[in-house]
Amino acid sequence: MKRELAEAVVACLRLSADAGDTEQLRRFGPRDWQRTLTWLDDSGLTLYLLQHLKNVHATDVLSPEVLAQLEGRVVANRLRWEYLAKQLDCINQGFERAGIAFAVVKGLSLVPDYSPDALLRAPSDLDYLVNRQSLPLAQQVLEAAGYRLTGVSDGSSKTEFKFCKPNSRRAIVSDSPYSVETAPLIELHVNFWNPGNGVPIQEPVLPLQRTILHSWRGLRFPVLNDRDAFLVQIIHVFEHVLDGWLKLCWLLEIGFFMSRRGCDSDFWSEVDSSMQAVPRLVECAAVVIELAKLFFASPSPDVAENWMHALCPPVQLWLNVHARTWVFDDHPLHRSSFFPTAKLALFLYQEFIPDPKTRRTLIRQRLFPLKRPAQISFPLDGKPEIVMTALRLHWRFVLDRIIFHAGSSLRYIWEVPRWRRLMS
Repeated sequence: MKRELAEAVVACLRLSADAGDTEQLRRFGPRDWQRTLTWLDDSGLTLYLLQHLKNVHATDVLSPEVLAQLEGRVVANRLRWEYLAKQLDCINQGFERAGIAFAVVKGLSLVPDYSPDALLRAPSDLDYLVNRQSLPLAQQVLEAAGYRLTGVSDGSSKTEFKFCKPNSRRAIVSDSPYSVETAPLIELHVNFWNPGNGVPIQEPVLPLQRTILHSWRGLRFPVLNDRDAFLVQIIHVFEHVLDGWLKLCWLLEIGFFMSRRGCDSDFWSEVDSSMQAVPRLVECAAVVIELAKLFFASPSPDVAENWMHALCPPVQLWLNVHARTWVFDDHPLHRSSFFPTAKLALFLYQEFIPDPKTRRTLIRQRLFPLKRPAQISFPLDGKPEIVMTALRLHWRFVLDRIIFHAGSSLRYIWEVPRWRRLMS
C-alpha cells in the first residue's frame, strides 16, 4: 500500500470545506494505484472515491487503466447487489412466513441515512437481529433456503451465528468483495456486544417491537429505529477497534449520518439518554466519533462534544499518537509488512478493562493467540487438483497468520517503552 496515496484519498473524502484537492491524486502513477487498490477495497472507500471524482468532474486525475479497473468494480458490485437483494427478499419472506420477529441491520438498513446509495458499499454479509428463542426456527428457515451453520461467535454468550451455502465460497484469501460469485455470509445476531472482551458494558436493550419499515428498490423490510441503529453502529465499530482493525468507510458513513442529523436536537437527546444509561458506552461513542472527526472532519452534534469529556487521558493520548498510524495499515489478512500496527490498539483496549487480572489475561491472549486460525472454505468436488489447491491455500493462510501475529506482537512490544514514557 502506498501510504501517501491512501492519505490523499481520505483527504479528498473529508466532509468539510477543507477537503483535499483531487488534483493531488494526479501525481500518483498506475504502479502506486496497483499497490493501493487492495487497501482501498478493504477500507470500503473505492466506490466512494470514484463517485466523488465523478461528482466533481475529476476522473481525469486517474490513468485510463486505473479508471477502467474502478469502473469494473462498479459494474460487478451492481450485479452483486442484485443477487444479494434476491437472497435478502427470500430470507425475509421465509422469516415472515415462520412468524419470526427480526430486523435487518447494517447493509441496506443504512441507506440513505449513512450512505447515499447502496451501490457505493461492497457488502459481504446479510445481517439480522432476532430473539434468542427464535434461533432454532430461524436456522430451519435458512437451511430450507440452502444455507448451513458454519460458525458461532466466541464466548459463552454465543451472540452471533454465521450461515453460508455449502461449497459456494472460495478461499478467504481470494474472495472479491464485488463478485457475484462470492456468496454472502448470513449472520444472525441476538445482540451486538461481546461480553467476553472484558469491557464491562451492558448492551442497550434493542426490542424488536421498536422496528420500523424500510424500503429499497421495491423491497420492504423491518429495520431498527434511528436511535437503536446509531447505537448498533457505535458498538459495531468500537468492537472492531478493540479487535485491531476497522473499515474506514464505517467512519465516513457515521460522519455522513452526523452531517445529516447534526441539528436534530430531539434525536440526539434521545441518543444521549440511551448512552448515559449504560456505563462507559459514552466513552465508546466518543472514541468512534473522534476517529470520524480525525480522518473525515465530520461534524458532530453538541451532545457528542460533551461525550469527549468522558475520555480518560490515556485514551486521548492513543487517539493523538497511534490512531493515524494504526488506521492506515493494511488489513491483517494481507501480509504487506513484517511489523504491522494492528496490535497497537491494545494500548487503547487495556484502558477499558478495569480488572487487572482480566486485563493481563486478555492482552496476553491477543499478543500470543494459541487457537488455530479460522478454517478457510472453497468448493470441493473431489478432483486432485482442487484438493491440492485447498491444501496450498490453507497452509498459506496459516503461514500468513503466524507471520502476522509474530510481527504485530513484536511491534507492540517495541512500542511499550515509548508508550510508558508518554503516559508518564
